[in-house]
Amino acid sequence: MFFDRDKIKIFVYINYGNDEIRHESLKLSSGVSVLEALKEVAKVGYTADESATSHEGAMVTSIDGIQNDQNHCWIYYVFERGASGWRIPQEMPDRLKVTEGMRIGWRYYDMGKMGLAPKDGPLWTTRCISKTRTCARQF
Repeated sequence: MFFDRDKIKIFVYINYGNDEIRHESLKLSSGVSVLEALKEVAKVGYTADESATSHEGAMVTSIDGIQNDQNHCWIYYVFERGASGWRIPQEMPDRLKVTEGMRIGWRYYDMGKMGLAPKDGPLWTTRCISKTRTCARQF
């Protein structure tokens, strides 16, 4: 494709927390942020940069109508080429730029059930965790 020559391919996964995971493949311009990539595949609510009140950069508050609440929040992970696994970036999603082949995993995380610190990757489901022998997902 002639018009896709300057585009990079990335993958976006959205784990809605109810054992439903959506997978999308995109071709985007380099320099696009993780937040902009998410907005290409989902309806996103977010707060803008609030440096004065504690965080620099945008914070995602809802994806496809599923909102943060007292016990749940949206967190994101990335898996980049040459990396050994998923990591939680130390940057807000509007600050991190996508790279060729990057996988971005968004997860609706339940702090009430799972604790404050995530121990599993973005593709965690109850089916996958309880039947690890049949699960082909890489955490």
